[in-house]
Amino acid sequence: MDEEQATIDSQFVAYAKLFDSKKRSGETITLWNNDYWLRQANIIDDRKVTMTDTGIIFNKYGKSEIDFDEWMVFITELCELKKLDLEKIIETLTNCGLPGESPVEIPQYRNFFLTFKSKNALEGSSSMGVTKNK
Repeated sequence: MDEEQATIDSQFVAYAKLFDSKKRSGETITLWNNDYWLRQANIIDDRKVTMTDTGIIFNKYGKSEIDFDEWMVFITELCELKKLDLEKIIETLTNCGLPGESPVEIPQYRNFFLTFKSKNALEGSSSMGVTKNK
């Protein structure tokens, strides 16, 4: 039996139903589910593309869930903003697997060691970037 070929539409439905397939129809997706999908596809990398980027664009809709047509506008705007190849991003999202097929780390806090600067590196600059008025 051949496995059905993934499409961007079928992936949208699968991620829209993520963790709540009984209650959710798959017609609309939340920002959280969208970010999970983008993270599983390694599009959100917390460097070039962040959850802040997706949140700003998503919140332009003024609602907690968007449908597929709105999502296509969303992903197009994200690609334009971040200078990403839309066709390649759609292909990546189509082929990243169903939700949960590969591990997704959802960071709760920025990793301290990603931005850590030694005390020596901070010398010469004001302490922790705070300037004191004299």
